[in-house]
Amino acid sequence: MPVYDRGYTHWEPTGGRAYPAWWVIAKRGIAEPLKKRWLLVLTLAAWIPAIIKAVMIYFKLQAGDIAELLVGNYASIDAAGFLSFMEVQRFFVFVLLAIVGAGLISTDRRDNGLSLYFSRPLGLASYIGGKAAIIMFFYAMVTLFPVYGLCLYAYNIAPDASGLELLFLIPLRATVYWLISGASISLVLLAFSSLGKRSVFVMVWWTIMVMGTETIGTIGKSLLQNDAFEALNFLGNYHNAAAGLFSSGPRLDVSPWVSLVVLLAWTFAAVLVLRKQIRPVEVVS
Repeated sequence: MPVYDRGYTHWEPTGGRAYPAWWVIAKRGIAEPLKKRWLLVLTLAAWIPAIIKAVMIYFKLQAGDIAELLVGNYASIDAAGFLSFMEVQRFFVFVLLAIVGAGLISTDRRDNGLSLYFSRPLGLASYIGGKAAIIMFFYAMVTLFPVYGLCLYAYNIAPDASGLELLFLIPLRATVYWLISGASISLVLLAFSSLGKRSVFVMVWWTIMVMGTETIGTIGKSLLQNDAFEALNFLGNYHNAAAGLFSSGPRLDVSPWVSLVVLLAWTFAAVLVLRKQIRPVEVVS
């Protein structure tokens, strides 16, 4: 627009601090899905297991040993009990992240959005960081935030509850687990998203990755009597690797260290794919 056209306004600095680029990407990516009512309902439905666990905790406190036989470790308020809860959330993690994360990069590739992004002062790390933050937020919605709520609830109703354990140590363990596992899951899902231009195909690959590897592990263990197949269980490996963090026994019939190595390999492969598929463009004026 020529400067003499009517309506032109000179730029005037406001003195406000500019937000980091990754935060701008994350903020928009988080707000847009929450405008869809059905997705909001799905996110709220992911809290149903937390409500069930809360009822079980209350029932266990009232009924004692009898309730222990009926509900088992799921109603426990120790660290291992909360790891069991996050295992139960696996289905919601799979579904919600598939919906939210499948199109984060594939849509940009299909609509030539990458050239628009990188025509600005935006680096690859900021772009990936913003997209990963979107996935990690919704991952927290179905894992970390329910744990926070359950810890506070258990502390208020359990007469012998330890404030140090329920209000600090368990939330801290859950936060560390969320940061590490969420970053890894985000990178893997974004790598899948960067390989295609259609969200539906990314969802299919994600389904094979999550459900397919879990099925193979189960079949290999039951039919072939070989526990090593369980090391292929993608989401199960995160819980198994976190067994030491939550002072729990192994969640799979493989060593937690094996699960950790497998996950590191997947994460490293995801980083390589992202570096290859997403290449910033140079704008020449």
